[in-house]
Amino acid sequence: MIRWRQYLREVTVDHAWWEMLLMRTLGAWLMWHMLPATIPFTTQPLPNGLAHLVDLTWLGRPEVFAPLRSLAAVALMLYAMGIAPLLSLGLVAALLTSAGALENSQGAIGHHLQLLCLVAIAQWLAYAADAVRNGRSAPLRLAWAPTDTQRHAVQAAKLMLAAGYVASGWTKLIASGGRWVAELPDISLQLVKAQANVHYDFLTPLPAWLGQVPRLLAEHPNLTRLAFTPGLLLELGAVLALTGRRAACLIGLGLLAMHLVAREVMELSFFAHEWMLIIFFINVPWLVCRTLRRWRGAQDQAVG
Repeated sequence: MIRWRQYLREVTVDHAWWEMLLMRTLGAWLMWHMLPATIPFTTQPLPNGLAHLVDLTWLGRPEVFAPLRSLAAVALMLYAMGIAPLLSLGLVAALLTSAGALENSQGAIGHHLQLLCLVAIAQWLAYAADAVRNGRSAPLRLAWAPTDTQRHAVQAAKLMLAAGYVASGWTKLIASGGRWVAELPDISLQLVKAQANVHYDFLTPLPAWLGQVPRLLAEHPNLTRLAFTPGLLLELGAVLALTGRRAACLIGLGLLAMHLVAREVMELSFFAHEWMLIIFFINVPWLVCRTLRRWRGAQDQAVG
């Protein structure tokens, strides 16, 4: 039992400075990519999230949002360099969250921004906690965030990413009364609806094989359960990604594969989720460096 506790404890990975620089750079690019160019909403008929507390309709005014977006571009460059994260990341996190809340206040709720906003807020809270803990006046000055503080921010991002997937898995079980796996063959109906939406949105014909997928899922219920249940298990076990580099990489690859299958079969794209898995869990630069080191080690042994 003690051995299992040692393996299952949370580990703050000792990321190198260049790894975290790349994480921040890719994270800044992702936040910029997901930040809308314009906001076409000037009302919030059904307030959602932050809109319950604040009137966000002023974001729909181009003369207001355009300068804020330009300021966000500067803030993201500062964040990527590790400069004044409480100011730079704080501005972008607030703008992303507000834009997402206003969009979700129109009567239909989307999920493409939610987890990215939560990850940005979690990182900001980690920076704030370190500033308070160490007595720094980080909110008031432009300063390079210390390496340890950057590591805490990365760990906070991983924690929120894992929590998001665990919450998604439990939501499936709670909403279905624990019968999600048993009811999986019914997903064929959802596929038909999703494919019809894509077809009528873009008026493009779907590939022939894609049109056959709902029928195959309905005709082979046990095969459907076998194919989709691993995705649920990966979501519920996403917290294990906090136990170290290897676990994070393996779980990240599994969840990324789940998203890619959903994109191809169900026409559901979670662009931000996929990139956050690549940035924080899979950590491609580290994976490449590790592979090259092993290859060079094998070459040296062969020569020796």
